[in-house]
This record gives sequence, C-alpha cells and structure tokens, in this order.
Amino acid sequence: MITTFTIRNVANEDGAAQISDFGAHVLSWTPAGGHPAVWPPHARILGQQHRRPPAVWQPKAVYLGKPIRGGVPVVLPWFALGFEHGEIAGKKPKHGFARTTVWHVDEDATDDRRIRYTLSDADATPELLAQLHSGASPRFHAVYDIEVGKELTMTLTVTNDGTEPLRYETALHTHFHVGDLTQVSLHGLEGSDYLDATVAGYPPRVQPDEPVTFDGTTVDRIYYSTDTLRLDDPAWDRVIVIEAHGTKQTVTWNPGTAADTEIGDMQPGEWRDFVAIEAAACREYAIELAPGESHALTQRISVENR
Repeated sequence: MITTFTIRNVANEDGAAQISDFGAHVLSWTPAGGHPAVWPPHARILGQQHRRPPAVWQPKAVYLGKPIRGGVPVVLPWFALGFEHGEIAGKKPKHGFARTTVWHVDEDATDDRRIRYTLSDADATPELLAQLHSGASPRFHAVYDIEVGKELTMTLTVTNDGTEPLRYETALHTHFHVGDLTQVSLHGLEGSDYLDATVAGYPPRVQPDEPVTFDGTTVDRIYYSTDTLRLDDPAWDRVIVIEAHGTKQTVTWNPGTAADTEIGDMQPGEWRDFVAIEAAACREYAIELAPGESHALTQRISVENR
C-alpha cells in the first residue's frame, strides 16, 4: 500500500505549476507576472505562497485515497457514476479511479517545462476493471502530458491495449480561480444546447444568446460545444481563455450557496472563488476505441488582460 507521494514544482521564466503524483493532479498554475489561474489548496503543506490569488483553484489539502477538491482532477474512465445503455450506470468511485491513484512519472519526458505521467490497467484492482465497458480482460494505458509556461496545456491520451473494443468517459475537471464569481461572465456558449444536471433526468435546454453568469444558484451543465471560451474576471482585471480539442462537450459546474451546508470541505462563501469548466467526453459522446486505437483529449489555458 502506498502511503506517500510527491508534489512536484514545474517552473520556468514563463510560468509555474504544482502537480501531485496522486491523481496526476495539477494543483496550481500561474503564468509569469500574473494571477494564478487554477483554484489552489489553501493548506501550507503545498509550500507555495502567492502575492496574488491563483488562476486555478487549488485544493486545501491532499489525502491519499480521497479525491482532491480544486485544481484539475483527471476524470477517467467514467464520468460521475458512468452512463451506459441510455442510463446512469451506478459505477464507483464517482468520476473513476484515476484521480485517486498514484500515477507514474516518465522522467525522460519531464523537465522544467513539462511533465509526463502514465497509468495502466495494472494500476487498478480487478473490481475496478470489471466496471469498464470492454471485454472480460480490459487492457489500456494512459499518457498525461502537462506543459507549463505562459499557457497551461494538458493532454490525456488513452490507448486500448486489449483485444476487444474499449469505451470510456473522461474529463479534465479544471477549477478556475476568480476574484468574485458573481461578477464573472463566461463567453462562447451562447445558443448552445446543454443538459441540466441539477434536475432529475438531465432535461435538455438551450443557453440564451448571452454569456453564462453565476448568482449563487447551483450550475451543473453539460454543453454540446467546444468553441473557445473566454472567462471574463473583472475583479482581477483579466480574461482566461480556454480551448479544448478531442471532445464535443464542455461541462460547467459551481455548487453555489448550497455548498455552504452540503459540501463539508468548503468554507461558507467559498463557492464565489471558483468555477469548474471542463473539457469532457461523456454519456453518448464517450470515447470508443478499437484494439490498438488511441484518443487524445486536450485543454489549453491562457490569460489575457481585459
């Protein structure tokens, strides 16, 4: 049983990130001279002080065996409880096992600008593998490349190493740190179809011809769009630009005021500090790989002045 893991600093003149081997989890990313962009942990165990708030919302703490809240969880090989044959599949753990597994670092593909992680079926128990939508003996490997600089680029490539087709869901569940969510607007989803996951049955809806805004009501939506998004963050006088490739969906989530009483590891009012915007492939757009095939999912993040 693994009882320790490493949190790595990847830093250069263009940007810096902290990444945990547990979950291959990006904990923070800050472009040089700017606000960090990923919602970060507040715990000092991570050993990083910021003069300005981060752009990726960082977790408060990291505990082996428990999913990390904040940062960029890797959702794999199913999204939420999984989706098969047109209905929720009831798989466990939620969002798959990749985010609660210690990944392997490829030292030959790691330096001050990038890090490469790998994961395979050998890292999962038979009970977990039995939930995969594949044959009796599913085999796969995943390669996760994280490039750090003025942009943060994350690419997750999964290969089917088995002899039967493999179907999986995935997402890069990025939590963006913002100055005040009630002032934020998300541009690029105007007119897009989406599923409303806050309502039983996930009813289909259409985004009005206006940006997505947040007022404390729970937002949990699967948009059928991968257009480039612009997250306007006036409190910190910046725009976060979000690109995705290898998917047809974008998930947007914030628990709103419900987090104050329903999410035990968030402080009252902390929902204002972040919004999750995810490059996702889930439900009917799950990835299907023939034996030997691979698929890559990428999310690229940059920051501009308003």
